Amino acid sequence: MIIPGLGIIISIVTFPGIMVHEFAHQIFCRILRIPVFQVVYFRVGNPCGYVEHESSEDPWKVFLTSTGPFFINTLLGLLILTPVAIPIIRFREYLNPLNLFLAWVGFSILMHAFPSTGDAKNMVTQILKNPNVGILPKILLSPVIGLIYVGAVGSIFWLDLIYATAVAMLIPNLLTMV
Repeated sequence: MIIPGLGIIISIVTFPGIMVHEFAHQIFCRILRIPVFQVVYFRVGNPCGYVEHESSEDPWKVFLTSTGPFFINTLLGLLILTPVAIPIIRFREYLNPLNLFLAWVGFSILMHAFPSTGDAKNMVTQILKNPNVGILPKILLSPVIGLIYVGAVGSIFWLDLIYATAVAMLIPNLLTMV
């Protein structure tokens, strides 16, 4: 059952992840020398954040700027959560306020790793529907665009929460086995 307004509440609670998501878009734009016009890291509304930037004819630049948050959010979320999760897994210091704060920040960041449907739409427009893009990038990137749509639609069914939970639990558990 979908509760009206629940998405906004979750966005407010997990705002650090939205901010990092938008910052990741901005970082990739800067690295790839794509001019950025406006950045909104967080707001209460739909979308909760966005980066307006110049479009690119280079399919790989479009791909990287669209999927950048997946890589940045996953890596940063893991870097924050792993040192916190290991003592929690070993049943020590699970009520330490700093650990709880870092766990919330890391988990929030992981929850917003998936590119949005807006990111997927940009890839469709600038890659798949662009007559100037060759067939090879279209063939290679089509499955990725499909996965982005699955992830975005899957957020209705808590796929982003499942992803964050799996990543937050898997890596620290693997590290504690060593």
